[in-house]
Amino acid sequence: MKVTAHKNNTLLLLSYLFVMITAVCSCDDNDSFTTSYTNQLTISRSTLSFDTVFSKVPSASKKLMVYNHSGDGVRITSVEQSRGAEKSGFRVNVNGMYISPDADNRLTTPIELRSGDSLRVWVEITSQKENNTIEPQKVEDNILFNLESGRQQAVNLYAWTWDADTLQDHTIATDSLIDNKGERPLVVHGKLTVAPEATLTIAAGSIVYFHQDGELNVDGRLVISGEKDKLVTLRCDRLDSLLQMSYDEIPGKWQGVTLSKSSHDNVISYLDLHGSEYGIKIDGDGSDKAGLSIDHSIIMNTLGDGITCNNAQLAINNCLIANSSGYQLNVTGGNVSVNSSTLASFYGYTSSRKYALRMTDINPNVDDIVNVNENDNENENPKSLPLTFRMTNSIVTGYADDQVYWFPYDMTADPDILIQHSYLRTHKPTDEYSSKMLQDNLYDGDTDETMQGRGLFQYVNDDGTSFKYDFTPKAGTPVIASADPTTSCSDDILGTTRKATPDMGCYETTASENENENK
Repeated sequence: MKVTAHKNNTLLLLSYLFVMITAVCSCDDNDSFTTSYTNQLTISRSTLSFDTVFSKVPSASKKLMVYNHSGDGVRITSVEQSRGAEKSGFRVNVNGMYISPDADNRLTTPIELRSGDSLRVWVEITSQKENNTIEPQKVEDNILFNLESGRQQAVNLYAWTWDADTLQDHTIATDSLIDNKGERPLVVHGKLTVAPEATLTIAAGSIVYFHQDGELNVDGRLVISGEKDKLVTLRCDRLDSLLQMSYDEIPGKWQGVTLSKSSHDNVISYLDLHGSEYGIKIDGDGSDKAGLSIDHSIIMNTLGDGITCNNAQLAINNCLIANSSGYQLNVTGGNVSVNSSTLASFYGYTSSRKYALRMTDINPNVDDIVNVNENDNENENPKSLPLTFRMTNSIVTGYADDQVYWFPYDMTADPDILIQHSYLRTHKPTDEYSSKMLQDNLYDGDTDETMQGRGLFQYVNDDGTSFKYDFTPKAGTPVIASADPTTSCSDDILGTTRKATPDMGCYETTASENENENK
C-alpha cells in the first residue's frame, strides 16, 4: 500500500511538472519575437530639442523613453546616429551603451525588447566647433532605430549653439571695457579679477555670463554703466530650463561680485544681477572713501545675502533687493544710506530664509563680545565698528512678521540709525530706544491683513512653480503716495518720473494704474 501510494504521488508530481513546463513554453510562444513590418516601437517623442547652448560648453542631459507596446517581442538590430558626436556634438547613450564615433556611430549589439518592456536613451550636446557668427546657429542629428523587420524609426535632435568669448581665471590689469551688446557673449570661468590700479567698465546693454565657479572680484574699481531699457546683466551661463523655470533664475548657479577693501568709488547703474550664490559683497576699510553707489538696479534670487556691507561707505537708490535666502541687506558697520528702494524677503524654497534688513555694529572679526572694554576704540581690532545708517521712502517686508533687525554691541549707547517715511514689516516702536531709530513710518501690523507682506505687491509666487514676481505696489495699499516728496528719488527703478506725491519703494505706480485697479 505504501509503495503503491508512493508511485501514485510520483506520477501526480510528474504530471504537474509537465503541465507547468507546457504553460511556460506557451508563455514563451506568446512572447515570441516578430519580424512583422507592422510592429514598431513607441518613442516618447519624435523630436528632442535643446535650448541654446554655448559652443564647447556641455548641455544638460535629456531623456527619451522607448517602449514596446506592439504585443510581440521586437529586436532592435542596431541603433545609429546620422552624423555622430564628432560632427554634430550630440552624445547618445542607449541603455548604458554609448554610440561612439570610433564604432562608426553605430551600436550593433542587438537589443531584445519584449512586449511591455522599455529602454532609456540619454542625450546631451557639446558643440565642438565654433560657428564664426554672432547669432546662434542650428545644429541637427538623428537617432535611427533599425528593427529586425527592416523598419527604421527616427528621432530628430536639434539645438542652437552660440559662439562666446571665454575668460578663465583672468586678471584685468589695466583700464578695460566690456561692451558686447549685439556682439558675441562673454562667459567667465573661475575668478575674473580687477587689479588694484585698474578700472573695469561694463557698458549699457552688455551681458556677462558666469559658469558655476564664476565670480567677479574687484580690487580696483568697477563701473557698471547701464541705462534705462539697456540694463547690464550678470547671470549664469545656463541658457536652458528646468521644468517651468529658467536655470538663470535658480539661486546658486554662479558665485557673485566682491568689492575688496582696496576697492573704492565703485558706481553701478541699471544692473540686473540674479541667480548667484551671493549678490554683492562690499568689504570696506572704515575710511570715508566711497565704497559703492548703486542705483536703478535689481539683485534677486541669491542663496546668500543680496548685499553684504562690511564697514564700508554704501549708497543705495531706486533698487530692488529681493528673494535672497540670506538677508536682503546685511550691514556691519560703515556708513549706509538707502532711499526709494524695496527690500523683500519672499524666497519661497526654504523655511530658514533670513530677514530683509539686518544692521549691527559688532565687529565680526572679534570672537569675545561679552566683556566691555572701556578703551574699545583704542584697540587695533575693536569689538564694535562705527555705524551710520539712514533709510527713507523705502519698503522693508517679507514672509515673516518682523523683517527689521538691529544687533547692537552696546544697548546703552544711542545708535546712529534713522529710518523714516518707510513701510516696515516690524513692530511699531513702543520704547524710547527704538523710537529714536524709527520715525514717521508706516507699519505692516497697522494695515489690513490683505495688504500685509505679499499683499502689498501685484504678484508674489507662492506655489513654487517659478521665480517670477512683480513688486509693483497694488493700488489702495498704504505705500501709494506715502513717500516724502522732499527726499524721494525723482524717478523710479525703471526711470519713470515719480508723481508729485510719490510712492514708497523702488516702483512708482501711475494714476491710471491705480484707477484700473480700483475699478
